[in-house]
Amino acid sequence: MLPLLMAFTGANAQQPEKWSLKDCIDYAKENNLSIKQQSLNTEYQQNNYEQKKLDRIPSVNGNVGYQVSFGRVPDDTSYEIVNQTTQFGRFDLGASVPIIQGFSLQNQIKRDKANWQASRKELEAAKNDLALNITSLYLQVLFDKELLDVAREQFSVAEEQVENTQKLVDAGRVAEGNLLEIKSQAAREALTVTQMRNNLSLSLLSLAQALDLEETQGFDIVVPEIPELNQNVLTPPAELFNQAVEIMPQIEASEYNLESDRFALKAAKGQLYPSLNLDAGWNTTVSKKESTVNFDFAQSFSDNSTEYIGLSLRIPLFNGMATRNNVKNSKLSIQSAEHELNKEKQTLRKEIQQAYADAQASFQKYTSAGTAVDSYKESLRYTEKKYAVGLVSPVDYSVARTDYLKAQSDFLQSKYEYVLRTKVLDFYTGAPLVLE
Repeated sequence: MLPLLMAFTGANAQQPEKWSLKDCIDYAKENNLSIKQQSLNTEYQQNNYEQKKLDRIPSVNGNVGYQVSFGRVPDDTSYEIVNQTTQFGRFDLGASVPIIQGFSLQNQIKRDKANWQASRKELEAAKNDLALNITSLYLQVLFDKELLDVAREQFSVAEEQVENTQKLVDAGRVAEGNLLEIKSQAAREALTVTQMRNNLSLSLLSLAQALDLEETQGFDIVVPEIPELNQNVLTPPAELFNQAVEIMPQIEASEYNLESDRFALKAAKGQLYPSLNLDAGWNTTVSKKESTVNFDFAQSFSDNSTEYIGLSLRIPLFNGMATRNNVKNSKLSIQSAEHELNKEKQTLRKEIQQAYADAQASFQKYTSAGTAVDSYKESLRYTEKKYAVGLVSPVDYSVARTDYLKAQSDFLQSKYEYVLRTKVLDFYTGAPLVLE
């Protein structure tokens, strides 16, 4: 992971000449702004948890005060009331240790820990969604690349037919109108190549923008060796759901949120019970009147110092029913979290069922499209032979070529649809998103 990050970061970082699917996913996870924002939220929740743990240790505070007063005060020697300036200083240091809090603090710590864990899982779920989106866009680029190759091949064949027809016209075997029709067909094939090239450029742009690349010119991807597709035995949706519900981060996040609300309820109930704190401290005062002579600051500081230790008991009696209403609201939050967890499971089940049905349908489409390609290819070969001896018109030949190109397009589309659907199904089992 580190070499990849070093390649992607820095002012003069060198990006890959051609990006693999792993390159794209890793780069997106590190640079996507939504992911970065979610990462900050996770860090924020962790800080809350760490701070709440520190609330168990004693709190120590010190205070220093100084004031000057002007007015009539008793004189220290004559005891007459005179106008004097008096300086007064106060120093104190106190500590407080919670002893009994109805287990409220302990449950708040557990609540904040669950919040942190939920945030971590939400971050993981966001990365998974991003990876699936990148994979879909990556496969679209592969589809457009293959379709462009098909269009180029068809254009090359059309050019050969123009040359062959020109020879037949020169030999007087076919009319010149046939040559014009074939040239028109070649022009349409050239237009198709242009359209496919534009489609590829747009799909590359979509992928580059999904990666949040500042510069998209020259962006290209690695074309992996995708093995021949076979109809694998797909895991039944019910079994797949049982696996996914144990590992999918969105489910774990909802479970942690429910756990957090349960601890929040216990913490709220703890506020109904008395709390006991141990308090200890030290303080001293120093006072100096304007008329005082031979003032000894250190002696005054020492003579006026006191220490204290004691217990403070807080008994909740009535606070406008706020605590009891907090308990009621916490119970409602638990019910809401339970519904949210069930909704996430329901959504996951439906996604798996849909992905399973899509995978089956796409393979059937892939098989049918492959048969259609073979059929139209043979039909085109037969038409080409008949056209070469003038038994079919250029229009019939053009239709045969168009049908063959359409069949190839459908075949490629079904191929990548099946690849994507099977990758999605594998993803629900925890398998990484790879094409090689």
